[in-house]
Amino acid sequence: MRRRVLCILLFLLGVWILAIQLGCMPMRTPDKKWREKLSTLGQQRPPTFHDVTAPDGRNVHVVGLSGADSLPPVALVHGSPGSADAFLDYLGDTALTQYVNPFSVDRPGFGYSGFGKPEPSLAKQAAAVKAAADVLAPNQRLVLVGHSLGGPVIVQFAVDYPEQTAALVLVAGSVDPAAEKHPWWQVAVDNPPLCWLTPKSLWASNYEIRRLEAELDLLKPRWPDIRCPVYILHATNDRLVPYSNVAFARSMLVNAAKVEVETFTKGDHFILWNNREAVRKAILKASVGGSARGMN
Repeated sequence: MRRRVLCILLFLLGVWILAIQLGCMPMRTPDKKWREKLSTLGQQRPPTFHDVTAPDGRNVHVVGLSGADSLPPVALVHGSPGSADAFLDYLGDTALTQYVNPFSVDRPGFGYSGFGKPEPSLAKQAAAVKAAADVLAPNQRLVLVGHSLGGPVIVQFAVDYPEQTAALVLVAGSVDPAAEKHPWWQVAVDNPPLCWLTPKSLWASNYEIRRLEAELDLLKPRWPDIRCPVYILHATNDRLVPYSNVAFARSMLVNAAKVEVETFTKGDHFILWNNREAVRKAILKASVGGSARGMN
């Protein structure tokens, strides 16, 4: 009996490891399903799909919308874990897309951008967003929206490519190195045997989060280079990215054209989904407000 139970447990363990290696819990929407989901939301403009090459040779997968090249471009950058479909509701939001031309990027290691092979360097992640922008919005300045770990990515973009940055919208952005926590299990998940038992999307997330503090320290002295408008949305009850990140960002944005903060008492870390109207308004204020124009 014990031997049978052991065999069953080993079999189930093997199935679980195989499922993980094959990509269970990918947290991404296949291209073929985007059209149906967007049409359900009322979006009549069909999605477009692009695979561009970042400077380091990595593939970057991007989802956009057809037929709105004359509108201000908006780059949407998801958190960790996640993928381009974190912003699916925004691409389907006709109250937004009649005024702006959004595209959503699978960050390196997520979605269809080298799934399971994360890139901890914020500079390389920003370069991946630039590669997408150079294809989908060439010679234009961008409004960049970053949720959670997408926040420091767009900050890095702004300091590395100021000529392509019109404005930033930080949604629950994890930007303060001093606020990064290091629970014991992060190291355990990062290494065998737990890394074999952890879905790739979650392992990739843990990998980049473990290294985020060092990246934020590298970024810290460059914040004064940001001169564009910055809009910050954050909830005081955010348990994953503390509200103290807002005070840090405000203290560092000494040369920004403007800094506007919208604070929520509820919503936790998920205001991207549970307060879409506020996020939409911030995007429209940042883009239609006149900051998104062609580059000189």
